[in-house]
Amino acid sequence: MALQSYLFVPGAKEQVIKKAITSDADIVIIDLEDAVAEDEKENARQLLLTINKEVNIQQRELCVRINGIDSEHWKSDLEAVYKANINSVMLPKCESKEDIEQLTRFAEEKCILNFSIIPLIESAKGVLNAYEIAKSHHSIQRLAFGSVDYSLDIGVELSKEETELLFARSMLINSSAAAGIESPIDCPYIDFNNEEGFIETVINAKKLGMKAKLLIHPKQIELLHKLYQHSEEEINQSKTIVQLFEEALLNGKAAISYEGKMIDYPVYKQAKRILSRQNKIGNNN
Repeated sequence: MALQSYLFVPGAKEQVIKKAITSDADIVIIDLEDAVAEDEKENARQLLLTINKEVNIQQRELCVRINGIDSEHWKSDLEAVYKANINSVMLPKCESKEDIEQLTRFAEEKCILNFSIIPLIESAKGVLNAYEIAKSHHSIQRLAFGSVDYSLDIGVELSKEETELLFARSMLINSSAAAGIESPIDCPYIDFNNEEGFIETVINAKKLGMKAKLLIHPKQIELLHKLYQHSEEEINQSKTIVQLFEEALLNGKAAISYEGKMIDYPVYKQAKRILSRQNKIGNNN
């Protein structure tokens, strides 16, 4: 299944969570970290058990952003996630494979098994260690990028052009590919009323290789899904390339010319990938 939209919701707001559950987001991320005040942490954990009844009704896939390893809350968070029968967690401010090892070691001690982890990379150290993090444990689903804390860590302000994020995005994309996991989830776009800016950032990140995005508002979901769809021209061209190349293979040729361009195995595989991805998107819809 092609999972593209990951919608954050505050973990202490029951009605907001229930509304998000009925949205078209591929994954709803219940946030126990930044969106929950210190004195509300335990209430938010208890709310997970209540929400799970709604999840069963909706047959909804959820993820929970627990608090970071450097906090006093993450162990209680993980136990609450397990009790709520939610099998995916996002680990914020993940900086090394040791963070993942500490999380999975505690999970094994508590017999919390068969869950997936999305490490949220939000610092210079995390970016540089992205490959080691990505391949540190079999439960790593995919990486995610947090641009606000990252920009703060490297001492820059987020710009409209987002040139300051190019290195980090590229590192996460290459690290994920090298580790053999899914492409990373891009950072949220904070100005949810700026549709033009949202479109620009999604298109630019998509060109780099990002195939999913963190969202902070339901209004971003439909637009994101549209932006990730391949154009009819791309799909038709891919179909033609696959057909012509497979015909060439039957005739003993592994390279052909099409519209003045050389078509060989890498081009053929890319065309197959586009068709496969579009088919998955179509099945989700």
